[in-house]
Amino acid sequence: MVLPGGSVAAAAAGPNVHMFDLLMGGRVLTTLGNHEKTVTSLCMDSAGGRLIAGSLDHHVKIYNVQSFKMMYSMAYPAPVLSVALSADDTRLAVGMASGVFSLRRRAVSAKEQALAAPAQRARLGTHAHFTRGAAYKGGDDDLRIEQRRKRSLADYDQFLRKFEHSRALDAVLANNRTGLTVVSLLQELVHRDGLAGALAGRDELGLDTIVRFVVKFIDHPRYTSVLIKVAETLLDIYGDLLHQSGRIAELLVRLRAKVRTELRLQQDLTMVIGSMDMLMAACKVSHAAAVPAIEAAATEKPSIQT
Repeated sequence: MVLPGGSVAAAAAGPNVHMFDLLMGGRVLTTLGNHEKTVTSLCMDSAGGRLIAGSLDHHVKIYNVQSFKMMYSMAYPAPVLSVALSADDTRLAVGMASGVFSLRRRAVSAKEQALAAPAQRARLGTHAHFTRGAAYKGGDDDLRIEQRRKRSLADYDQFLRKFEHSRALDAVLANNRTGLTVVSLLQELVHRDGLAGALAGRDELGLDTIVRFVVKFIDHPRYTSVLIKVAETLLDIYGDLLHQSGRIAELLVRLRAKVRTELRLQQDLTMVIGSMDMLMAACKVSHAAAVPAIEAAATEKPSIQT
């Protein structure tokens, strides 16, 4: 059997299938020796990429013509005398020595059915005409250029672009954003000179959310400088009114206790740093005093006693 292209031929001899290169004078390319008994029949698929071999060992085996490797193996109840494949490669017919004729049908995927179905051309001006090709995913060897979608701005960023500072602060505090996000927005308000405007005109509930955030993160090293400005601005705006709300007054007591604890910690750290500086200075003095003595002892020549 000559394979499509006319350069390679397949021949069955005993339990082997020999592949010959006709362009090289019939040189044997390879031998397919996967059968245990005589190979009785050979056939090809429509594309010329698969070789089907039937044998007396009750098996039909399918080989890849490019790599000459066995891809599939099917067992039958009797010795196989002949094999054939339909034109659409979906049905395999096998005749056996027992007189039984077998017909196997391969399941066709939806993608293959879509490719085999004749394409219906959409009429001009219709919706199908303008959306044609939208479902095409491209081949494996196609170069795909992905279109990046623009990330939509967060709600607080949209308010900032409109200079609605108070609503931007409410939005960033309402959705359980991270501390870094809230402090970044507060710092942006400071740079815009809009912090006082964003904090002014609030009721007890609006102040409660802001003061709770300040109490929670006032001792964070990265947020302290910004939150101190927020606390000072709140006291400047609502200093005379804060005592009227028991909830806000309680939060301010917690804030004062937290600030005092942080101040005591800073004082203790300052004392520790001062003690370490004194120890380091004493070590330097001791080292400077010991170096001349060591150098003098190293240069002094030992005396020889007789």
